[in-house]
Amino acid sequence: MIKMIVGWLKSLLHKPSKYASLRRYSIFKQLDSFELYLLNNFMHHRSFKQGELLFDVGYPLEVVFFIEKGEIEVIGKANPNGRSILSKNQWIGIMDMFYENIRSSSAKALTDVQVLAISREDLMDIIHKNPHMGLKILQGICESFSNYIFTLSDCLHTTASDVNRPADAGEGK
Repeated sequence: MIKMIVGWLKSLLHKPSKYASLRRYSIFKQLDSFELYLLNNFMHHRSFKQGELLFDVGYPLEVVFFIEKGEIEVIGKANPNGRSILSKNQWIGIMDMFYENIRSSSAKALTDVQVLAISREDLMDIIHKNPHMGLKILQGICESFSNYIFTLSDCLHTTASDVNRPADAGEGK
């Protein structure tokens, strides 16, 4: 642990905000600089070319992705209208991590994509071995899921009201 603290202090002297960019992902926004430093040690950069499949439905969930650049098309049952587009500062894989550890959707790069990746196992280890940090991450996940559920609910209510609205009930009538 002392080695980690010394490494963190050295990084602060050379690049004080080196890890602060991880806060742009909603689930990490509450982490302090040392926690971001610890998390960054488990992150890996990956690139995908336009049209390349990141994963397919039914694949085991091994990695959670955090989008740094580009757009990813996600097709699956947990998405409104069965499809969504994710881009910079969004992430994919957390929901499946807490469901069945199997991908519930497919993801394909719509453009060249750069992501940070962390293995499911490493993320769970961080949460379990660092309870204070883990609580902050889990709180961020809960907030994101809550926002997603309410946004999805709004979409469903809007769609349902459009379907139930009589054809002659348009604006100006």
